[in-house]
Amino acid sequence: MAEKRSPAGCSLLGLLFSAVFAHLTLCPFTKVEESFNLQATHDILYHRLDLEKYDHNAFPGVVPRTFLGPLFISLLCSPLVYLLHLLEASKLYSQIIVRGCLGLCVTLALWRLQQEVRKLFGSTVAGLFCLICASQFHLMFYSTRTLPNVFALPIVLLAFTAWLQHKHGTFIALSAFAIIVFRSELSIFLGLMLLMSLMGRRLSVSRLLCCAIPAGIGCLALTVGVDSVFWKQLLWPEGQVLWYNTVLNRSSSWGVSLPFSVLIQQTSPFAWYFYSALPRALGLSALFVPLGLLDRRTRALLLPTVGFVFLYSFLPHKELRFIIYTIPVFNIVAARGCSYVLNNYHKSWMYKMGSLIVIGHLMMNVAYTSMSLYVSYFNYPGGRALQKLHTIIPSSADVSVHIDVTAAQTGVSRFLELNDNWRYDKREDLKPEDPLMQNYSHVLMEADPAHLAHFAQTHRTLALLPGFSKLVFHFFELPPFRIKLENKLVLLEK
Repeated sequence: MAEKRSPAGCSLLGLLFSAVFAHLTLCPFTKVEESFNLQATHDILYHRLDLEKYDHNAFPGVVPRTFLGPLFISLLCSPLVYLLHLLEASKLYSQIIVRGCLGLCVTLALWRLQQEVRKLFGSTVAGLFCLICASQFHLMFYSTRTLPNVFALPIVLLAFTAWLQHKHGTFIALSAFAIIVFRSELSIFLGLMLLMSLMGRRLSVSRLLCCAIPAGIGCLALTVGVDSVFWKQLLWPEGQVLWYNTVLNRSSSWGVSLPFSVLIQQTSPFAWYFYSALPRALGLSALFVPLGLLDRRTRALLLPTVGFVFLYSFLPHKELRFIIYTIPVFNIVAARGCSYVLNNYHKSWMYKMGSLIVIGHLMMNVAYTSMSLYVSYFNYPGGRALQKLHTIIPSSADVSVHIDVTAAQTGVSRFLELNDNWRYDKREDLKPEDPLMQNYSHVLMEADPAHLAHFAQTHRTLALLPGFSKLVFHFFELPPFRIKLENKLVLLEK
């Protein structure tokens, strides 16, 4: 019988918040995959109705993306951003607030799901669900990343919660919004849940149509109406993405809404999600998923989840973020498996040993998360380089800096363009040997000796920016690993 009260109370919510914001503060910069939504949020906050200054005019990406996510986050964080502006604080803090608001949305959606888990499975499972989520690297790390998948994540979590509650009208409306506005492939994941409701006769076809038709029309009208203004043409962004991925079958030639067309995504084997992505995302909690399936109720949760991962595996281009929505569902099942061991603690010494393993696996998850977070800290040399430039050079100086593709991919964003009198240029068509490169007072570029040779007589090195190279393990030392760094970027001054 489900317990009615949680022994952990609001401390679990605080734990989730703390985990999300720890990842955010240690890795405040972003990668190229997050570029469109982050730049769009910046432009809405700082350029407002002056659409000519928006970043997407110069860097539209391979396919257009919706502005609804950035618009919503901008509305949430605009009071704090305005306060920072009055205090003349660095725009980097605005970037942290923007990402923090997104992380807040994800955390509250996870908490709402936890409340339903508490009703269905009891407070022990709900508490373990929170502990497992907080201990995992990828879920917490991605929660503040301005990716289309992460914008969709809280909506999917709320839709999944409504499905558990058999609130089919809410489920259909949220599903329509997530699918039509953010990620069309969610029609597989959420569609499988809908199919189970139809087959279980908990939802009639007439009820489905009555909810789906107005929800679909409303969501389509919203995204077309808003995005057509920003893109200055009649446009359904996610429809363009769907056409590009399925009809043209070119998903393997891109993976991100990016301003850098040189990126080519590699394809992965069919089972990659099962043998690589999910084990890394779940950590040792994956070991408790089979035990959780002893409860018949969890099988109904896992059926559409595994079905989605299986069907989505047919696409050759695979990334862990494409299945980020499934991690909380697996965590519910794993938490049920852990609770099975803990609830039988007094029965035998085997259950006592099992309880120690449950606690130990959470500690190992945290250890893996700490290592991954430490590695990730060194993955953003571009952001640190631009930050260093503002530290070295006075804001009153006459500066024009060229930022090459490698630097722009690894942390540079418009939030880091702090001085209005400086010129920041991310032109992709300029090569190191191009004479026009001599027009820039500063150059932020890849630390390639062949490229640096073109600036040997005209520029001096201000800073070398190291980045992650590889992880070296020493099992008989503490800590048992160390990170090998190598110079990734160089900052030059004329």
